[in-house]
Amino acid sequence: MPPANPNLIASATRPGWRNFFWMLLCSAGVLAVLFYKSFDPAQALFANDGPLGANKAAAMALPEAFKGIWHDLNWVGGWTGSALPTLTYVLNWILGPVGFAKFYAPITVLVLGLSAWFFFRQLGFRPMVCLLGGLAAALNMDFFSYACWGLGTLPLCVAFVFLALAAVASTDKGWPRFVLAGFAVGMSVMEGFDNGAIFSLYISAFVVFQALTSEAKPGPALAKGIGRTACVAIFSGFIAAHALSILTGTQIKGIVSTHQDKQGREANWRFATQWSFPKIEMLRFLIPGLFGYGPPEMYGIPPEAYDGMNYWGSVGQDEEWEAYFSSKKPGVDPSTIRGTLRLSGSGEYSGVLVVLVAAWTIAQARRKKDSAFSESERKFIGFWLVMALVSLLLAFGRYAPFYRIIYALPYFSTIRNPVKWLHPFQLALIVLFGYGLEGLSRRYLASAGAKAESLKAHLKSWWASAPVFDRKWTTGCLIFLAASLLGWLVYGASHAELEQHLQRVFFPPQLAAPIAAFSLKEVSWYVLFLALSLIGFLLLLSGWFRSDRAKWAGLTLGIVLVMDLGRANLPWIVHYNYLERYASDPVLDILRDKPYEHRVVAPKFQTPSQFAFFQQIYYLHWLQYRFPYYNIQSLDIIQMPRLPEDIAAFQGALGNSPARLWQLTNTRYLLAWIGLLPAINQQLDPELQRFKLHTAFELYQKVTNGPILVRTNTTGPFALIEFTGALPRAKLYSNWQVSTNDMATLQQLTSTNFNPTQSVLVAGQLPTAPNNSTNQNAGTVTFKSYEPKRIILEADAAKPSVLLLNDRYDPQWNVWVDGRRDTLLRCNFHMHGVFLPAGKHTVEFRFEPPNGSFYISLAAIALGLFLCGFLAFTGRRQESAPGAEPTALSIPNRKDQNSKSA
Repeated sequence: MPPANPNLIASATRPGWRNFFWMLLCSAGVLAVLFYKSFDPAQALFANDGPLGANKAAAMALPEAFKGIWHDLNWVGGWTGSALPTLTYVLNWILGPVGFAKFYAPITVLVLGLSAWFFFRQLGFRPMVCLLGGLAAALNMDFFSYACWGLGTLPLCVAFVFLALAAVASTDKGWPRFVLAGFAVGMSVMEGFDNGAIFSLYISAFVVFQALTSEAKPGPALAKGIGRTACVAIFSGFIAAHALSILTGTQIKGIVSTHQDKQGREANWRFATQWSFPKIEMLRFLIPGLFGYGPPEMYGIPPEAYDGMNYWGSVGQDEEWEAYFSSKKPGVDPSTIRGTLRLSGSGEYSGVLVVLVAAWTIAQARRKKDSAFSESERKFIGFWLVMALVSLLLAFGRYAPFYRIIYALPYFSTIRNPVKWLHPFQLALIVLFGYGLEGLSRRYLASAGAKAESLKAHLKSWWASAPVFDRKWTTGCLIFLAASLLGWLVYGASHAELEQHLQRVFFPPQLAAPIAAFSLKEVSWYVLFLALSLIGFLLLLSGWFRSDRAKWAGLTLGIVLVMDLGRANLPWIVHYNYLERYASDPVLDILRDKPYEHRVVAPKFQTPSQFAFFQQIYYLHWLQYRFPYYNIQSLDIIQMPRLPEDIAAFQGALGNSPARLWQLTNTRYLLAWIGLLPAINQQLDPELQRFKLHTAFELYQKVTNGPILVRTNTTGPFALIEFTGALPRAKLYSNWQVSTNDMATLQQLTSTNFNPTQSVLVAGQLPTAPNNSTNQNAGTVTFKSYEPKRIILEADAAKPSVLLLNDRYDPQWNVWVDGRRDTLLRCNFHMHGVFLPAGKHTVEFRFEPPNGSFYISLAAIALGLFLCGFLAFTGRRQESAPGAEPTALSIPNRKDQNSKSA
């Protein structure tokens, strides 16, 4: 069958909103099946980032968090920005912590799929193409795995990118579309932060390229493109004002290793590129579990019970391990390497069918004659191909020289993890997939009806008269299938060598065998879905589905696509019984009693292996999940890749004096191996012996692979140790010293001649303390009420005193004494306080960061919604008018004059 004339342009018939509901129904149905356990009242979806416990913490309570978040649960507190006016926080507010934990991930990928559908609709693609393109986006493993990891902000970020592209896909409404695109980019930045910033570069490139292809003269075209890009940038900054303000305040200003001089960038290189993408792992685009999935310990699953799905690649590997494995450091003891061995919480699988169709798109677009695409379409396909290649090269990070180019640019060194550039790569691949489906539909579905003949006869007839390109493409696909089968056989024969490699990279023998078996099984699945995809693709290519059978083409390809991506994504969907995981125990009952009066720490002492296991449980589950759930405050930091300079200075000065550190930070409890108690007193506090056994306990499981439970006993092996020398959370000092030199203050804090119980160091102007003051009977202070951002104390000062509150100093805190605003003091370098005259006082500390940018973003969102309504109304009115023209970038349906349109 000869192809349709690519220059024959008919008016575009866009999929109507009835097709939108089909997309909604199909994608919601698929996701309901995948996430069916979320409907169980006791089950919640695992989330490493933003878990149920963290969302349940008082510091994250909505709507108060919109005014700023003071995270009081780690270290001695800190400002972590605020809840943003985004879909993520709106969902959190509406669903509540439990509902959010259950349904956030499926909702975000659903929104992504619908946004991709809308983008393809704006291009004028057929309903079937829009549906399959939307499903490919929703189930793309890169976005899907991030959603299941707790970062649904990424699929929402990509969703707004699709909406921005949809807004600028047509210029028939003029500048309002670019304003709307700017708002969508701004929402993408608010959801994705640096991911949104990366995508904004691609949207800018698209807008400029669009202008260059629409104008004959390059000068005016470039000027128009720059003007449109400026419009997008201005309005994206308008709507993302609050996010940009927070990003600057919490991730750039006052952060170690974010200095933009050459020396600072070089010092940050290792940190910034740790999550680079090894070139060998490009195979993951086609074989989802070749290198395994996420780390089982993050899910609370013992490694040996993970069915061989353990990730064994190199993403997240510290440079020291890379040097060790490549024998660049012969003789090095691996136990001395402190960097991460490997850690990947995401997948990169694109789908066999998606890659196959995208490859066909690229091959077709290279043809100048007899192509399935018009000249304009070929240019845009080339654009997305270049974007995909650039993204992939940058994602290699330290494994290739290309990332060095952008790393030298201002502030690019503050973006961590080159693998983030795989997100635009996956988006570009999905766009190419959509173009390919449209080209295939136009070329092989919209012509005369199929003859009533057997499939065998049809294929024989087609091959005899098939165009040269189709014959070459089919031959190439069959060769690729044969090569894949051969590779599968060779890989299976190398099972023993793979096990040996796994043991060399520190997997025990009992794990190496199941990991190797799982990897081979994933290759088997790849071969199966490659065969199924090729069958469906070649049937379409042969014209078997044309005309009246067109709906079966969409159904066939859709089933293959959903089965392939759905099966591959299943390992990321991990549910757990949250009622069991967050159940209290005797140790938690002690720590959750007035948790604002003390902190807890689990020191990393050299201990027996059983305590090392406890530390793993502590850091991965207690600290991240159970402590926030009960608002238990810990000196340990869950995650702080960008360390503020004041914390780095304080930790650096006191790192070798842990007892003094715990004393100054109100750390009253230690979790440790019970056998260490005598050594702790002897080495850290030999004179006063202030470390006392509070409660001995052990860990146990009721059922194999069940939750880790706690019960008290008298022998341990673990212990809750009380440090009676810790300063109270709030304390009055009638003896103080003014110290405005920070280095001198830190030195004095570590000096054995300085007694923190008798004197406080103040970096501010105060009257001189009385010479005869010894801080005896300075007075009392009690908590009247405690909230993370509002603390009310009742103080009874026997004499003029400094009230010390052992929380991290931040100038955005304000203090009121007896209803009158007073001066906030910085005490002991890191804490805050206030001067009180003698007598009884009510002291109120309130955290009040500026919120002007929040209202700017709200106003921009309101304007964006109004503009959406305006364009939708005028669009419906124009489409209903006779003789409406197709959009500039739409790919029109090519109607055969003698048959129905597909």
